Amino acid sequence: MQLNEVNSPQAPAAMSLEDKIALMCVVGTPSTAAEPDFRERMSQNRFGGIGLFPHNVKDEQQTLKLMEEVQAIAGDSGIPQPYYVSIDEEGGTLSKFKTFYPYIPGNRAAGLSLDAETAYLQGKIIGSQLHALGIPMNWAPVLDVNTNIDNPVVGVRSFGEDPEWVAAFGKAYIRGMHEAGVAVTAKHFPGHGQVSGDSHVVLPECELTIEELMNGPLLPFIAAIEAGADSIMMGHLVFPNIPESAGLPASLSPFFAGDLLRSRLGFEGIICTDDIEMGAIKKNFNPDEVGVLAVLAGNDMILMCHTPEYQERVIEGIRKAVLDGVIEESRIDESVNRIHRLYGKFQQYQAAARPIPRECWKEAALQYARRTVKISRDPQQLLPLSPSRPYMLILPQQEQLTIADNSGGNDIGLAAMLEAEGLSVQLQYCSMKPEAAEIAALCAQAAGHVVIQGTLNAHLFSGQLQLARQLAATGPLLNLVLRNPYDDAYLPQNAGSILLCSTSDYSLKALVEVLIQGTEAAV
Repeated sequence: MQLNEVNSPQAPAAMSLEDKIALMCVVGTPSTAAEPDFRERMSQNRFGGIGLFPHNVKDEQQTLKLMEEVQAIAGDSGIPQPYYVSIDEEGGTLSKFKTFYPYIPGNRAAGLSLDAETAYLQGKIIGSQLHALGIPMNWAPVLDVNTNIDNPVVGVRSFGEDPEWVAAFGKAYIRGMHEAGVAVTAKHFPGHGQVSGDSHVVLPECELTIEELMNGPLLPFIAAIEAGADSIMMGHLVFPNIPESAGLPASLSPFFAGDLLRSRLGFEGIICTDDIEMGAIKKNFNPDEVGVLAVLAGNDMILMCHTPEYQERVIEGIRKAVLDGVIEESRIDESVNRIHRLYGKFQQYQAAARPIPRECWKEAALQYARRTVKISRDPQQLLPLSPSRPYMLILPQQEQLTIADNSGGNDIGLAAMLEAEGLSVQLQYCSMKPEAAEIAALCAQAAGHVVIQGTLNAHLFSGQLQLARQLAATGPLLNLVLRNPYDDAYLPQNAGSILLCSTSDYSLKALVEVLIQGTEAAV
């Protein structure tokens, strides 16, 4: 079957119970190819969708072949085309295509622009890349309001700390993604930005009341519904001060998914769980019950993308609950109808798609990145950089800070870019958590240089701050804030500071323009 062929979905009454339950499940595949594993599994369960992760993506040709295989297998199984394939493509610290497509900054970098149209361009660039690969759905945008600056899982994945700003950026992002021909999933309802735990590992608690949620973290999701969000992903976090939730995570709570999102906010699209194989759920609920709880809560699709044995137990638990009368089959049918409508939206978006032409991607990426680089201060008048001065560039070695982060281990190629502009640059690396001996050695090597120091979440890793303070005490210093913007307030105020909240290739290209010209790009 060709990728653009369309077949009509069966009405729920014509489907077996097993097929209806499988349609509600989104799974994964363990490698860069779908055959024969995925075909065998689809012959047993006609899953409604598949998620792609870093281990599934090698290069463009391989990804296109994987998509062709997946779509063909789904078509052979009688599932409407294009098949639900989705991915967490956020740019920035969670980017799957950076080795073969323009690698652009993520949400918090976009937020530095203070212009929601930046998020529109971001959504259209990412959407154009997904459209080129034939991926019809993105698990984005992240609409969490990052009110806890020490949040370990959101950080630069958020557009910012103000709910109204996040709402405006989210709406613009959705518009750009839809124009490119791709459906969106707003996440993580009702807001994950105020917790101190990482739901990939633990089940976090949020102390907010329902009134506080309505006046803050929920505003971006309300805006996303108005903007036509196709799906909303439920977060794995509990709210002890909202008794209606009965102590259940939002993702498994009838109050949050059914009452609040579906009835009170009027959302008519797909409600899906975040992956239930994450530690927050897997460590606290067994697979035989978790699917039942997810369906009873009001979820239409259940994400479980890693372990076949776990998935089989979830599916069997739901099937048994229907047969035992715990779940009404009519409840299953409601979700099946919504899923079929989503498949219809995939077709509509692809038919009306106006993506950015491939030959314009690089220019669009640079245009976007230019909007995101911001000079905070330059008290020592170090800008523009001069070929007559010696520079030492100190860069932290990137680590994977959360499971939702594939920037760890990536080189930050700034030194070569500066040298290409005729500057004399001595490159030194430091650890994310430098201790006294490393700090002393770097300060000694910096003598006689103008130092450019990059920081990655220095507000959390105090060794980077200590290094900055000692460098600022002995010579000229320009700091580059490469991840969370909160570093800027803690860094020496007598030193220069530029915010880019990203180490993507195009962020660095835009940064070099600022360093050479001494001013931000005119946009």
